[in-house]
Amino acid sequence: MSSTALAPVPAAPSRRSARRPARLVPHPRRAAARAGARTSPPVPRRRPAAAPVRRPLRLTRRGRLGVTCTAAGALAGVALAVAAAVGEPAAAGGPGGAAAPAPLVMTVLPGQTLSQIAAELAPGEDWRDVAAEIAEVNGLPSQALRAGQRLTLPAVD
Repeated sequence: MSSTALAPVPAAPSRRSARRPARLVPHPRRAAARAGARTSPPVPRRRPAAAPVRRPLRLTRRGRLGVTCTAAGALAGVALAVAAAVGEPAAAGGPGGAAAPAPLVMTVLPGQTLSQIAAELAPGEDWRDVAAEIAEVNGLPSQALRAGQRLTLPAVD
């Protein structure tokens, strides 16, 4: 057997015995408030806080990129609008005279005829003259066309 003896462990106090005793005397402030007396001086009112200091706007890398791209796009749009409004006569004619208009190339659609193409190309002129010019420019032996055929159309004034 062992030589150490076990000592009895005291029991934990129950919850009922751990409670505080009931108060018999009311709280001094509550008693004074019931009687109408003030127990402490009034709390001074706080002054309104000064206006917050405005710090400059800080943008992230993505925000800076967005602002930069927006500004660059707006600037490019303004530059194109100004160039189109101001530089149009100079671009078309060049510095010395009028440039020759570039010929148009079109593909014949199924059911399209040379007379229809000529009438659409120059509505104010006789379609026969325009059709003869188209046939001459393209080296056509007749006015017969095939669907998918590419035609070079002459510039019309």
